[in-house]
Amino acid sequence: MKKVLKAVRIIFLVLFVTALAVYFFVLQYPNLKKNPAEGKWYRVTGREMKTSEGGRYRAFFKKGSENKVLVYFAGGGVSVSEETAREDTYNTREIFIDMLANVTMNMGGLASDVEGSPFENWSMILFPYATGDFHAGTGEFPYTDKDGREKILYHNGYVNYTQTMRKVMELADIKNPEAAVVTGYSAGGFAAALLADDIFTRYFPEAESKNVLVDAALLLHDNWHAIAEDVWQTPKEISDKLTGSNLTLDCLTALHKKYGEDIHLLFDCSTRDGDLAKVQNYFDTGVMDVTEKEADRYQQILRETIPQFQEIGVKLFIWDGVAWYDNPGNMTAHTIIATPAVWLPFEQQKQSVAGWLAEAVNGNLKDYGTELADKQYESGLQ
Repeated sequence: MKKVLKAVRIIFLVLFVTALAVYFFVLQYPNLKKNPAEGKWYRVTGREMKTSEGGRYRAFFKKGSENKVLVYFAGGGVSVSEETAREDTYNTREIFIDMLANVTMNMGGLASDVEGSPFENWSMILFPYATGDFHAGTGEFPYTDKDGREKILYHNGYVNYTQTMRKVMELADIKNPEAAVVTGYSAGGFAAALLADDIFTRYFPEAESKNVLVDAALLLHDNWHAIAEDVWQTPKEISDKLTGSNLTLDCLTALHKKYGEDIHLLFDCSTRDGDLAKVQNYFDTGVMDVTEKEADRYQQILRETIPQFQEIGVKLFIWDGVAWYDNPGNMTAHTIIATPAVWLPFEQQKQSVAGWLAEAVNGNLKDYGTELADKQYESGLQ
């Protein structure tokens, strides 16, 4: 009997490992082709598209039944110097063929196929993050790794983005959508701010409803312009927008000046974002760590930025009540649009972030939860 059980276990283990191998290494999305089928995901790749390590990059596309499109930039950190290049503080490659895209598209957020979603029948263009440059670079950044080896970090995000958009426009015929949303979370939120003008100028200038949603992307750095210009080698028409310490504010201000009321600018964030507080502390002190003191600092930055956003017509959704995954004590979650929480109404706001975005697309622009920036937090999340 024991031999039989042992044999069954071995067979089960072999089948399990085989199933994992098939899932990770065999199942792939098909390459995008002319006149793609509706409701099906396709992979978009090309010779010039690559990850920060020079590997093969691919974006993803799904054709919707409605003449509307959502451009979605994934997040995952940022590289701003040789030190951050060495420390690998960003997503450098796609994991197990299309695994990263699978996670992003199927974890229940805006890009997921959620029944009843207001975006269920939209076309979607999804950009996984693998270049450390807020999807905006064109350059090669030489650095020395921890073992003393000379390497190159390929800040190829803008190249990946433009190659993808050209192929989608050529093969999928979505040139004049009724509505377009440019969005992203974390590093992808910065990308949405940086690249929205490029998208609406080059690809969707006739979109009747133009919308930009920046999710959880607010960091101060005195050298954003130099980083974009010298480290990432971002196109000049984009890097020239960066004139101050607040990259997101600079980009949204430029969008407001160019489009006025013809564009809907949206920003959401939790009050004491643990990840952003940690990165802000690194920018301020060189230490990648976070305590309640750094959470206080981040909340103060948010508090001071809100009226600056409002002055240029940015609509806001500020939230708390979801604890930071790494430390629930008095810090709040980082990002929301990639998670199922995007669909759930908050008790205080009586609205969800997805519902707020859908309102904006239809021209109903509102602020939610701005008073939370002034909330006093004591011990533990409240």
